[in-house]
Amino acid sequence: MDDILAYLESITQPDSMGPEHSALLQKAIALEASIQEALSPEYLDRLSEAQCDILRVERRECFSRGFRLGVQLLLAALE
Repeated sequence: MDDILAYLESITQPDSMGPEHSALLQKAIALEASIQEALSPEYLDRLSEAQCDILRVERRECFSRGFRLGVQLLLAALE
């Protein structure tokens, strides 16, 4: 099932995340400079990898929930 959801997610992802995402990303990049002064690059790499892993799992779960909701709505409309 995970393979099917991963495939569906890959073919339905937008090419870009839009202006809201870009603005938030720029805000995070600006904050990152002060963090880099306080922490080692190795620690920041490990932290970033852990955060990316968390986001990957959350995104997959959100996609799965949205897909199930879409199927439920479709089935309800067909009744």
